[in-house]
Amino acid sequence: MGIFSKLFGKKKSKEKVRADQINNEAATNNKIEEQDSRDITLEEVESELREVSIADAHTRQPVPPKTETTLSQADEVRDRVEKEAHEKMKLDSEETQYHIKKHSKGWQLIEGSNTKATKVFDTQKEAIDYAKEKDLNYLLYRADGKLRK
Repeated sequence: MGIFSKLFGKKKSKEKVRADQINNEAATNNKIEEQDSRDITLEEVESELREVSIADAHTRQPVPPKTETTLSQADEVRDRVEKEAHEKMKLDSEETQYHIKKHSKGWQLIEGSNTKATKVFDTQKEAIDYAKEKDLNYLLYRADGKLRK
């Protein structure tokens, strides 16, 4: 017997290696089948789906550990999430406030809290006419930067 065979033992034949792989796959499949065959109630599935949808779709925060929740608690959570989503949509849909201010090249129309001009006009009247034409909600400023009434 050579020195390597004494150190590392006999080499397994290809058939033996393949038989071991098949046995391992069969054992893994049996474990999966055992896990799939456990009894799950409809309430457990609905509860898990509700927790996942609340965490993923609205809050993007991890789901808290499972606790016993009553139907009324779930309704409260759903109502709160819907209310938050409604408030966010309301804020997003509110009309943007535009500002008509003096600019080095004339008069500028600025959208919301931006600092750069959205559009620049030669005269204040042109800026006002444009805002009216586009039905924009705007505030008008004097040349010195004070708000006009």
